[in-house]
Amino acid sequence: MIYKPEFVDQAREMCRLGATDDELAEHFQVCVRTIYRWRNTHEEFAEAVVVGKEHADARVERALYSRAVGCSVERTKIFKHAGDPKPVYATYRHHLPPDPMAALAWLRVRQPKKWRVREEETRGPWPSEMIERALARVKDYEPAYAMPPRQSPPAATTQAPTPEPLPGPPPPSPPDPEPAPARPPPECPPVPDSTVGRVYAPVYAPVRSRPNGF
Repeated sequence: MIYKPEFVDQAREMCRLGATDDELAEHFQVCVRTIYRWRNTHEEFAEAVVVGKEHADARVERALYSRAVGCSVERTKIFKHAGDPKPVYATYRHHLPPDPMAALAWLRVRQPKKWRVREEETRGPWPSEMIERALARVKDYEPAYAMPPRQSPPAATTQAPTPEPLPGPPPPSPPDPEPAPARPPPECPPVPDSTVGRVYAPVYAPVRSRPNGF
């Protein structure tokens, strides 16, 4: 797109409302590098952008200051019942208490030497510092009970080795026990002669008749 003089007023008004360079490029339908080139080649365009952004920054500063010290804002509530033909508008003032985070942000920008963030607060301890702290705690630690000192084992006394006996003849073996005498076989009782050659006949019990014939 070709640069036009009327772009100066548009850029100043948009920057007063808080527009960035990307938003200016989107409004003029160009890339961001074209906006940078216009600022370098056209002095009135660059001045309009700077003045507009300063006005926006000043407005943000006033809002941040008001939020840091507390302020009151005007708000409106709308009421409408089922039978009312028109809504009712009620205007009231709402008080915002001071915000400590906004106050810290303001003071760190206005008084950086006094309210800047210290380095030790933003980073954690280094590994070497953690090791030194752990060693210091162990060095100053005293146990609740004292452990007895470890005693060294008694020194072993050197004695002359006992000479082993020389091998001699084996001891005599004990004599074999004498065998026990053999027991005679048991004698069978004699059989009486009266029972030899006799034949015994079977003996049957008498059969008794029953009344019914069975």
